[in-house]
Amino acid sequence: MTNVSFTTDDFAAIPLHKIGCNDKLVADVFVKIGEKFIKFKEHGDFISEEKFNYFISKNVKELFVHVESKAAFETAVEEAKQEAIETLTEEIGEENRDLAEKQIDLREKIYETFLDEKLSNETVDLLKTQVDDFISAVKDKNPSADIFLKLTNMNNTIAEHSMNVANLSLLFGMVTGQSSSIVLENLYMGALFHDYGKAKIPADVIEKPNSMAYEKAIKNHPNAGVEFLKSLPNIPQPVLTIVAEHHEQFSGVGYPKGISGEAIYGLSRIVQIANAFDNIVFENRKNKAKMYTNAIKVLEYDKGKQFDPELLPRIIDCLKLSVGNFTREREKK
Repeated sequence: MTNVSFTTDDFAAIPLHKIGCNDKLVADVFVKIGEKFIKFKEHGDFISEEKFNYFISKNVKELFVHVESKAAFETAVEEAKQEAIETLTEEIGEENRDLAEKQIDLREKIYETFLDEKLSNETVDLLKTQVDDFISAVKDKNPSADIFLKLTNMNNTIAEHSMNVANLSLLFGMVTGQSSSIVLENLYMGALFHDYGKAKIPADVIEKPNSMAYEKAIKNHPNAGVEFLKSLPNIPQPVLTIVAEHHEQFSGVGYPKGISGEAIYGLSRIVQIANAFDNIVFENRKNKAKMYTNAIKVLEYDKGKQFDPELLPRIIDCLKLSVGNFTREREKK
C-alpha cells in the first residue's frame, strides 16, 4: 500500500459487499486509515479471499476510489453482478434463472451482514426476507441436488462458506424429510450464522494461528456466535442452537460442550454434515473431477463417529446420485 496526500473530497466510497472477491478492479482502490487515504490495490488487481476475511474481522464496510472513477467503477460492479447471474444461469439452466438471481442477491446481502460491525434487527429482518424468498422458490421448483452443488462457490471467504453450508443444509434437510417452511428457514439461518463467531474473531488474533489466543478463540467461536446473536429478539432459539452445536460430534468428542447422539439438536446434526462436506470439497477444489466424490468418501468412512448414522445414508445417496449417478453400496447384513 502507498501513502499519498489526498483530501476527503477527492474520494468516493464504494460498499465493500458490492465488490466481488477475486474480481478485477477497474480503478485504483484506497482504504481510509484515520484521515489518510492509502492506496490498497491498483487498477487490474483483485481483492483476495484472505483480505476479504480480514476486512470482515475488522468490520471494514467500504473502500474508496477517486471521485472521477466512481461512475465507471459502479458500472463495472453492476456488470460483474449481471455476469455472475448469467454464468450461474448457464450452470443451472435458464428455467432456474430466478434461483440464480435470488442467490446472487442473497450472497451480496450475506457479505453486507458479515461486514457490519454489529448485527441489528433491521439487518437480520432484511436477510430473513431474502432467505424466505429463496426457500419459497426452491420449494416451488424442487431442484435436483446437482443444482444445489452448482450454487456453491469455490472461494474461501467465511461469508461464502456460510452460504455454501446454508444451501447444502437446505438440500440435506429436505432429503431427510424436512418440509416445513419455518423449519427450513431456521435451518438455513442457523447455517448462515454458524461461523459468525469465527468471522468476528479480532484480526490480531486471526493473524497468529499458532497462538494460544487463536486456539481458544476457535474453540469458543460457537459460544461467541450465540452471544452476538442472542441479543436480537428476532433470532429464534433453533437458530441459536444450531450455531452453538455445529461442532459437536455424534460420538461426544466435539466442542464446546461435548454433547453426543440424540442430545444434539436434529437441525444441528444436518448443519454438521453440510459444514464438513463443504470444507472437504474446498480442500479438494484443485481436482474438480474428484472433489465431490472424495468428500462423499469421507462421509462414508465416518460410520457414526462424527455424524448422525441415521441421517447420513440418505444424504450420501442423494450426493452420489447427483455427482456420479450411482447409489451407496448397502452394508452387508
